[in-house]
Amino acid sequence: MCLVFGPFAASALLSPLDTAVAGVVAVVSAFVLGWPDGTAGTSAHLVRVLAVAVGSLMAYKLACERTRREAKLVAVRRVAEAAQQAILRPLAKRVGRLGLVGRYVSATAEASVGGDFYEAVVTPWGARLVVGDVRGKGLEAVRLASALLGEFRSRAATEADFADVVSRVDAAASDAGGAEDFATAIFAQATGDGLTIVRCGHPQPLRSDGNGHVIELDVPGTLPLGLGACGFAATPVSLKGDQRLLLYSDGAIETRDGGGRYFDLAASFQRALPLDADTAVQQILDDLGRHAGGVIGDDVVLVLAEPCHPGAPDTRPTQLKEDSWP
Repeated sequence: MCLVFGPFAASALLSPLDTAVAGVVAVVSAFVLGWPDGTAGTSAHLVRVLAVAVGSLMAYKLACERTRREAKLVAVRRVAEAAQQAILRPLAKRVGRLGLVGRYVSATAEASVGGDFYEAVVTPWGARLVVGDVRGKGLEAVRLASALLGEFRSRAATEADFADVVSRVDAAASDAGGAEDFATAIFAQATGDGLTIVRCGHPQPLRSDGNGHVIELDVPGTLPLGLGACGFAATPVSLKGDQRLLLYSDGAIETRDGGGRYFDLAASFQRALPLDADTAVQQILDDLGRHAGGVIGDDVVLVLAEPCHPGAPDTRPTQLKEDSWP
């Protein structure tokens, strides 16, 4: 009876055709072994051959079912990736007076969609951008993130008052989400010598000072979107010369290593300052992946903003990263 183990092992690892071949070999072996052990032609010999044949057939069916499940998973993942691309469009490397690099990294290979989001648009009042994180995961988080991004894209291009843009997005969070749904977010609008920022329950931004140091800004905040915050005040923040501003989702600071220590995003950002913007963001992600030991429990969004030098050409959009940690 141990002959049937071969087809079952093949059903877990190989294709249905290979499993069928293993089954045929097992049945033939069961038949031929009747002569060396002296049972050829007996009822015991027939029962053994039939048992191996039935087991091989079951193994073949298991291989077919596994192959169908794997094909379905691949198809679902492709749809999820397309949905993520539709929700999170790649950021342009230059938006108005700002140079931008945006990266999204999924926490798991099986699902590259989540509630983290970002967007940047050019408006008559300057470049406007948002980085946010919807509470929870899965399709409900994706649905709310999509609603908030749609509202931001629409209102950012039509509302002159930046605080009104945030209010509209907040109303959309209340309308589209359930009683316990909310999203943290940070909004920014480019000005002549920096940005004005509205922070809604989101982590504080990080900024370099142009001399190789990074500080956490103290931007007053309100409740997250969808929780009935009253009024949204914009805070001016300088961003000029060689200064850089890093906006991020909380997955970038709540990731722990094996000893329970949180990732030091500010230190990683500071080490990456001498690098160009694309390489700097990738370096931060590499640091985070090493800190987490290759496995994190939350998605991560990073958006690095810096002033564009006069006359800097527009370039193609940066690519959206959807890979899980190595």
